Order: sequence, then C-alpha cells, then structure tokens
Amino acid sequence: MGRLLYLELKRVVTARSVWILLVILILLSAVLAYFPVSFERTYRVDEQGNVSELSGRDAIAYQKQIEKENNGEITEEKIREAILVFQECYREYGAVFPPDVPKEVYVQKILPIYPILKAAAHVLAREEVSVYTMTDADIAPDDAPKFYEQYQERMAFRGKNEAEQEKIRELNGGVKMPFTYNSGFSMTSLEYLSLYILLMLLVFIVIISPIFSAEYQTGADSILRCTRYGRIHLAAAKIVTAVLIFAVTFLIGIGSFLLITNQVYGAKGLETSVQMLWDIFVIPALTVGQAQSAAVAAGFLSIFAAVCCTLFLSARCRNVQDTLKIALLIVLLPVILYIVSDAEWVNVIRYLLPSGGVGLSNSFLYELLGTDFVHAGQAVIWSPCFIIGAALAEIPLFLALTVRTYCRRESTN
Repeated sequence: MGRLLYLELKRVVTARSVWILLVILILLSAVLAYFPVSFERTYRVDEQGNVSELSGRDAIAYQKQIEKENNGEITEEKIREAILVFQECYREYGAVFPPDVPKEVYVQKILPIYPILKAAAHVLAREEVSVYTMTDADIAPDDAPKFYEQYQERMAFRGKNEAEQEKIRELNGGVKMPFTYNSGFSMTSLEYLSLYILLMLLVFIVIISPIFSAEYQTGADSILRCTRYGRIHLAAAKIVTAVLIFAVTFLIGIGSFLLITNQVYGAKGLETSVQMLWDIFVIPALTVGQAQSAAVAAGFLSIFAAVCCTLFLSARCRNVQDTLKIALLIVLLPVILYIVSDAEWVNVIRYLLPSGGVGLSNSFLYELLGTDFVHAGQAVIWSPCFIIGAALAEIPLFLALTVRTYCRRESTN
C-alpha cells in the first residue's frame, strides 16, 4: 500500500500542470493577504494643522495611534464621551463628516471615536438612522447606560418569528459585554480570506478531477488493477493522494495568508468583539480571531466535502472533461443560487451542497455574521451549523460512494 501511495503521489504531483497550479495557489496567499492593506486610507493632521492622506501600512499604524485611548472594553463612559463629542461637533458644523466638516476637525474629533459612534448609532438611534444620517436629536449622552440592554432587545428581534427570536437569544446569550475593541484589524481582510478559500476550491477541483477518470480515458486503468485486492488498494491510494494534496496545500496556503494578515494588522486586533468589526447585530459570542478561525475551519470542511464529491464524479465519469464540467457546476451552484433567489428552500439547497460554505457574499463568514435559519419541523437550525453538519455528513458519504463506484466499475469491465 505504501509503495502504491508513493507512486500515485509522484504521478499526480510531478505533472507539470499540477505543480504549476499549486505554486500559483501558494503565491496567491501572499498577494491576497496583502491586497486589503493597499485599500486602507485615512487622514493625518500634523503639528501645523496640515492634513495629508495616508495609505497602506502607514494608514493602519496611524489609525491605531489615534484610537488607542478607546482600546479595551467599550464601557458606558466611553459611549457617553463619544456621543458628547459627536453632539458638540454636530451643533457647531451641522454635520460630522467631510466635506461638511473640515478634515482636520474630522480627524481630530470624529475619527478616533468612529467605531464607538457607529455602534451607538446602530443601537441607540432609531432603526432607520445610521451613523452617517444621525443628528444630535437622534442620540443623547444619557442614552449610554441603556446601550447593552437595548442591544440585547434589538438583537432578538432580528429573528423573523418567535422561534427564531428565541434561538437568537439562546445563541447570543454568551456574548461578552462590555464589548472589546482593539484597533487595527479590517473586515476587508476577512473578505479576502473567503475569496482565497474560493480560489483554492476551484484549483483543487481542477487538480483532482483526473484522479480516476484520466485512467479510464487512456485505458491505463484496466492494466493497473490486476490483483484480487488491487481495486481497494488502488482506490485507497488515489483517495489518500487527493486528500493529502488538498490538506497540505490548504494548510500551507492558509497558514501563509494568516501569518501575513495578522502580522500586518497586528494580533491585538484579533481580540476585538466581532460585533465591533461588522454590523453590531451579530449572533455569535466570538472575537475577530475566533471568527477568522471558524471561517478557516468551515472552509477546510467545505472544500474537503467538495473534493470527496469530485473524487466520486471522477470514479463515475468516463473522461476528465465530463468530470470537470459537472464538478465545477456543483461547486459553483451555491454562488449561482445565492444570486438567483433568497427563498428559504433555495438556501437549504445551497447549504446542503458540498461547497455550501464557500463563496463570496454567500460564504460561511457571512452566514456566521448573519441571522439566517433553517426550519426542520419544530427545530430551528442556525445556517452556519447546518452548513458544517452537511459537510461532515457528506465527506464519509462521498468517500464510500467513490470506493463503491470504482470497485463496481472494475468488476463490470
């Protein structure tokens, strides 16, 4: 078995197209990890009062500097102070954002408190009001003590019905309050992590599609399997080869991505409550670092399930072209369904597909930050849990179907 596995690994990995794709995938991790940094923009005011624009790592460093006083727990006092600064600025200028406010005023007064001010606007102002449309009449310093109580009330009502609202209360009950904020990290980085996972999926599908079907196509399959146990051993060697290539490349690629991202933005930002990075009405009791880890774990499981599905298709189809076409259709179907419809039954199909946790706006990350549920009789299942459960069930299912299909095909040739 060991010799067979070695030969199969050598056959696949030494193919020029395979190692080129793997090298490109690893290099992409560095490119996509650093890409969000280039989008970072902010303004700086020097000692003479001159305003200049900063970008990239300079913008990240300056943002950390001006927000450092608000790092740590978001207490009622910090919320109250942020609202006071907002009101003073609004009453003087009739606005708090450029171009209605001088840039130097915005940088010195509003920018340092922006994360807290945005959270306060979401929770304390009326539902239709945002931080950009809020006036001094929409919010008051005396509202600060009600911040966390009102957050919990509004969070529950994100559910579409009583059953969902009760589930939200249950899931959201463990959220640590006061929230924690440490400046530096960017939501854009998490979005690019989802993009990288999607690109990894597509590359793995291309690499793995020929595992079985290429040998059917060339006729080499009937020559390779000539012993009584050749079918099982060869099937196992091919499956282990595919899984090893996927797992090792995934770990190297994602490891490189996270190393670069966390180095550039700073590991301290990973301690931020996920509510302070995204929409404050987020269900899970997670930090940004934990959300990042959850997205990686879900990406691994979803790609693993898609790889197993592709192995089954490769064992089933007679040529590589058919395998690749069907596999690509299946793994891209969640993205297509998300664009076409947001009906619950469509979402259920999307979650059930092997690559249900991989995509862009339909990725596991956005499900984690959302409030979508699946109703199964009396049960109410949060969509991220449903996606993980489906992937865990599909991995052994498709592996068993792959072996069965390959062995039965052998016996009928």
